[in-house]
Amino acid sequence: MKDETILNVEREALELILKLRKEAGITERELGEKAFPEAKNPRLKISSLWHGRGKGNDGLRLRLGDFCTIRHALGRNPAQELLLIWGRISPSE
Repeated sequence: MKDETILNVEREALELILKLRKEAGITERELGEKAFPEAKNPRLKISSLWHGRGKGNDGLRLRLGDFCTIRHALGRNPAQELLLIWGRISPSE
């Protein structure tokens, strides 16, 4: 799979997470605490996906495990959501 396709999957996943978080009416902090209760700063863990802290200020890459944890915290099935994302980007490979 090309790097561009991988980035498209991650972007689509992040857009879906943001949409569902807003629909649920919860803040980044609330989502972070629900998804990553053991994290030192759960809000920052969520926020860092969109707002980077280094050169270029790109967000962090979305790891599959984090995607699954966040989706589960939002009450969604990560496997089904990933299939929807894959269908939306329709990779040619």
